[in-house]
Amino acid sequence: MAPQWGIKFAVYLITNHFGKIVAKVCENLLNHGALTLDLVIRYTELSPEHAKNALLVLIQHNCAQAFVAGGGDEDGSRVKTQYMVLFDNILHRLRFPKFMEIVSGELDDKCTKIFEGLLRDGRLTMKQMVDRESQGKENSAAAAAVRESLLKLLMARFVERCPLPEARVVEEEIVTKKRGAKGSQTFKAPATKEQRVIEAAVRGDMIRFSLNADIGCNSDGETNPADTSVAENDAKEDLILWRANFEEFVRHLRDKALIENIRTRVDDGAAIVLSAILKATRNKDKEVKIEKSGDLDSVSQILEIYDVNIYVFWTIHI
Repeated sequence: MAPQWGIKFAVYLITNHFGKIVAKVCENLLNHGALTLDLVIRYTELSPEHAKNALLVLIQHNCAQAFVAGGGDEDGSRVKTQYMVLFDNILHRLRFPKFMEIVSGELDDKCTKIFEGLLRDGRLTMKQMVDRESQGKENSAAAAAVRESLLKLLMARFVERCPLPEARVVEEEIVTKKRGAKGSQTFKAPATKEQRVIEAAVRGDMIRFSLNADIGCNSDGETNPADTSVAENDAKEDLILWRANFEEFVRHLRDKALIENIRTRVDDGAAIVLSAILKATRNKDKEVKIEKSGDLDSVSQILEIYDVNIYVFWTIHI
C-alpha cells in the first residue's frame, strides 16, 4: 500500500485531472486496497452510476485494473470483479511531457500526434485515431497513415495493446527451488498483489506489440498468414484498444540516467559503449548476451561501430 503522503498526492493529481467524484473513488481504493463495486459504493456513499462511471474513467486512463481473484465465493458459484488502483501509473502522469519529448525526438510528427492523443485520452482504437485524423470523414489515406505511424510506435515499443480487461489472479504462492549437491533451498519472495494483478493482465509480447488482430504483422515486421478475410481482420482491429507503454519510457529514462552517470564517473567513451549495450539488449527476443567470457563477435561489432578502446569496455563491464 502507498504511504499516506503518496496517497494524498495521487488523489490531488486525480482531482485536478478528473474531478472530485473520480478522486473520491481513487482515494478509497488507495486506502482500502482492491474493492468490489459494492464496496466502492458503500465506502464512497456514491450512487451506483457515479461509482461505476468513476471506475471506468480510472480504467480508461490506465489508473486502475479490474481482476478476479481465486474462484469467487466458497461454493464457486459466483465470481466478483475487484478493482485496484495502479499507483505508479497515476504518478506517471507527471512524466507525460518527458514521454512526449522522447517520442518527438525519435519519431516523426505523425507518430507524436497519435501518441499525444493516447496520453490525453488514455485508450483509443485505431478507428478512433483514424476518425480524429480524417475529422470524421472516410479517408483511406488517413487510415493508411495512422496504421503506418502506429506500427512505428509499436516497433519502438512506445505503444502497446491494452492489458486484459479482467485478469484472473491466482492466490499467492511461495515457490521453492533446490540448488546444490546438499539440496539447499532458495525461497522466492512473493510478489505484491498489485504486481500479480499486472502480471496476470499483461499480454504476451507477440500479441502485446502486434498491429493485426490475428497477429498478421507484429512489431518486428514479421508476417504470418491469417485464416480470416481482410474485412474480418479490419473489423477486429477496430475493437483493439491501444495505450502508451509506460514501462518502456521508464526503462528509457532509467537508461539515460545510467549513461549520464557513467559519462560523469568515467568518460564519453564508456558512456557510448554502455549506450550501445543497452540498445542491443533492449528487447528480449533480440537480446545480445555479453558475458565476461565474451561473445567476441558482438563485442567486436560494438567496438568497431563506436570506435572505442577495449579497456573502456571492460572497465564498465566488470
